[in-house]
Amino acid sequence: MATYYKYKSREGEDQVDWRGITKGISDDLSRIQGEREQKRVDIDNAVLTTLETIADKPLGTDAARNEITSDYAAQASAIALENQRLLKTGQMSLKQYNSVTNTAGSSTKKLFNLTRQYQENYQRHMDALKPDKDGLIQGSGLGALLRKQAEALGDPTNTKYYMDPQSGSAYIARVRKKGEATKEGANIRTIDGQAYSLMDVSTAQNIITMDVNRYQAEQVADRIAKAAGIVTEVVKEGDVKTRTDSFNRIFQQDADGNIRVDDKGNKVLSEIGEAVTSQIRASFASPMDYASMLYDTLNKPSIAKNDEGGYTNLLTGDKYDGDVKDAIIFKTENSQQVPVLTEAQEKQAQEGVLNIIRTKMGITETFYDERAQDRKDEELKLKKRQVTDQETRTRLQKKRDDFRSAKPGNVIFADPNEAFETYIVADEKLIKDPNTGVISGVNSDLFSDEENNTQDTIGTKPDATNQIIKPLIEKFGDLGFSFTLNNLEDAFQVVGPSGGEGIRIDYDEQPGDAIEEYQRLMTFIRGEFDDETVLESKYSVIGYDRFGPGAVEVNASGVPIRNGVNYGDK
Repeated sequence: MATYYKYKSREGEDQVDWRGITKGISDDLSRIQGEREQKRVDIDNAVLTTLETIADKPLGTDAARNEITSDYAAQASAIALENQRLLKTGQMSLKQYNSVTNTAGSSTKKLFNLTRQYQENYQRHMDALKPDKDGLIQGSGLGALLRKQAEALGDPTNTKYYMDPQSGSAYIARVRKKGEATKEGANIRTIDGQAYSLMDVSTAQNIITMDVNRYQAEQVADRIAKAAGIVTEVVKEGDVKTRTDSFNRIFQQDADGNIRVDDKGNKVLSEIGEAVTSQIRASFASPMDYASMLYDTLNKPSIAKNDEGGYTNLLTGDKYDGDVKDAIIFKTENSQQVPVLTEAQEKQAQEGVLNIIRTKMGITETFYDERAQDRKDEELKLKKRQVTDQETRTRLQKKRDDFRSAKPGNVIFADPNEAFETYIVADEKLIKDPNTGVISGVNSDLFSDEENNTQDTIGTKPDATNQIIKPLIEKFGDLGFSFTLNNLEDAFQVVGPSGGEGIRIDYDEQPGDAIEEYQRLMTFIRGEFDDETVLESKYSVIGYDRFGPGAVEVNASGVPIRNGVNYGDK
């Protein structure tokens, strides 16, 4: 064996294992052949599975639906076998074949399950459109509107199922007669071209199962309005007592109180306004929220584009002839329903919420009834007077007690005006005798249908006599007053000692009006005794005693002196 310079034989290390290499190639070829055989088996099994799924089509008692289901099954079976042939002849790649076959199998199962899924979801969707325990409707009308499109495809007389041979996707189509027939006499049908007339089963499935929540505009507005706060100012000008105008706080105002506008005519927001609008924007979590606000609250129409051009009103199913910019356009993307909204529409939805907030924060004026206010003031005075009357009676009684031990220089005479005033307002409570039904006491409650509980009891002349007239006669009859009842009009006529026509007083009134009538009566009674001399003539009635506790002094001999007039030795 020839050798060369510095060459060292590595015999054994440089040997090639041709046997191993040959065996590896042989094994690989066997493996590939096996894999191909398995793939052929898998392909055949896949076709069989698809055919079994198609053969297991749901059939019921509806002959029309059975017909379209059977037509679809025959169509899908033919496509599955044809795709198998194309694969085996090399006219279709394995990748394409697998894609079409898998899609065909899954879409067919979805198609056959649509009816079941519709029934399973029906009641849930219906409940969402009813007020819950809090009175809120959780579901949007948009959900019902879109389901209506899927439901329209459920009419077997105008619906066909078919499979796209290119993709394996199953479709539901709303069809119409073309008006011509084949040589065999069969009617030719075409897709009607209206919106949602052609729908893949994934789209139909998503529509049937999806929940579209209602945008709760009222609740959002309540929360934001409450956070913004309410400011009330006291006015008392004209007929206005108070005014609440918190909404204007959202906008900037000039010195005259006018809301500022920018060059484009938009109202300029205040710092509070910026915060409010920011909260409004944040409340819209998705385009569907905007769509719900526009549809459920602002009553904007929802439309979809037809395959033949133009738009269809999804609610009515008729051609939409209105302004497209004023409508909510729906389209299908990746089997999902998507509202296509403009920036102007989003702003419109936000302004809709702002307008609701305005109703909750707008100008509220309280009617300022000066007369009613006076009645309230008089009522307050009366309550205070009732307290002081008791104090007066206590003080007068003490003067009478002091009279028994009176000495020269002591105050011994009562003031007749003081005694009279105490007498006419002395009654604090009305007391009804349970046996006779007669009321004792005179105050404003006597004329009230609420405080005296007379609304349902004073209906006859005897009732009115016992509950109204008798207490008045008992109190003021000895002073020379007469009372004539007119129970048909819930009123009586008062005539004083001076005579004349007197005045009319109404009873069975609201509490505020009752106080007013009582004050009118008291004013009339006081007016009959402006003359102190006349008043003194009734001393035995009102409790005035010239020689009782009072405001005059006695001289050194014990003779009463009043304003320099000597009353005599008695």
